[in-house]
Amino acid sequence: MSFSRILNSLFTAVGFTWAVLAQANDAIPIRIAYPQALNGQIPLVLEKSGLAKSKGLEAQYSFFQNGPPMMEALAAGGVDIVVTSYQPFATFVAKLPGKAEPIAQLGHASHSLLVAKDSSAKSLSDLKGKRIALSFGSDSHLDLLSSIRKLGLDPATDYKLINLAPNELNLVLNQGAAEAALIRQPQVQRLEQEFGVRNIQTWPHKFLVIASSDFLAQQPAAKKRVLEAFREAVVYIVDNEDQAAEWFGERLRLSPAIIKELSAQNPLFKGVRKAVDVRLDFDATHRKSLNEWFAASFQNGLIKTPAEPLK
Repeated sequence: MSFSRILNSLFTAVGFTWAVLAQANDAIPIRIAYPQALNGQIPLVLEKSGLAKSKGLEAQYSFFQNGPPMMEALAAGGVDIVVTSYQPFATFVAKLPGKAEPIAQLGHASHSLLVAKDSSAKSLSDLKGKRIALSFGSDSHLDLLSSIRKLGLDPATDYKLINLAPNELNLVLNQGAAEAALIRQPQVQRLEQEFGVRNIQTWPHKFLVIASSDFLAQQPAAKKRVLEAFREAVVYIVDNEDQAAEWFGERLRLSPAIIKELSAQNPLFKGVRKAVDVRLDFDATHRKSLNEWFAASFQNGLIKTPAEPLK
C-alpha cells in the first residue's frame, strides 16, 4: 500500500472516531414508554440491544400495562416518546391538541372476537343479545362498535357489553362470565392453543410512535435519530429472531415460539434485510387512516370532543 493511501486510511479512521465521539458527547436524553402488547417488542429490543446509544440517544425506558397510563405520563411531561396505537392517541389529542404528534408507524398486530370452543356462534351477528367482554376506550372497543353498527344493530340495546381490564379478559370464557371476549394478540394465540377458543372476527391493531411536541421543538435532531434507532431495532429482530423472541417472551411470560409466529405476521418486518428496507414513515396514507379513526371515535362516543385532524 502506498504512503498516500496509508495516510488516507488513517485520516478516514480518525475522522470516523471523532464523528462517533462527537455524537456520543452530543447524546440526546430521551424517555421512551412502551406497553405490554406486541407494539412493545421493538422498543424492548431497542432497550436490550443498546442500539439507541449508537444513534446518539441517551435513552431511559418505562414499561406500562396498557395505553392510557402511558398517555397520562406523556401529558404530565414524564416521558418524551410513546409507542402506542390509534385510540390512546385519539383520546390524548381530543384533550390536549397540539401537544404530541405521530413520527412513525410500526405496522400492526390484531385483536379478535373469541368464543368458547363449544359455542354455536360463527359471527358477530350470532351474538345479538349476548354478553361481550372487552376493555372500554380501547382500539378494539371502537372496532366492535363500528362493526355492530355496520350490521344495522345498536351496541347499547342489541348487545350486553362488559368492561374489563385487558389482563382480566383471558379468564372470561372459561368462567362463563360472557359469551364472547374481545382480546388482542398475543393472548389470542395463547388462548387458541391452550383452551381451543374460536376466533370469529379479527381487526388490525395498528401501532404508532408518538412524540411530545415540546420535546421535538427542544431537540430538533431527535426525530431523525429515533427513526434510525427504530429501524435498526427492526433489523435486529429480523436477524436475531430467537433472541428477540426470548426477551419479549420473558417480559410477557409467553412462549418465544408464539412471539416469533406473531412477529412474522407484522408487515413491517416483511422483506427487511437492512435498515433502509424498514418502512416506518408516517405518510399521507397513515395520516388519512388516523384522521378517519379520530372521526369514528367521536361519532361512537369514545371521545367527548372532536380530535383535531392531522395535517
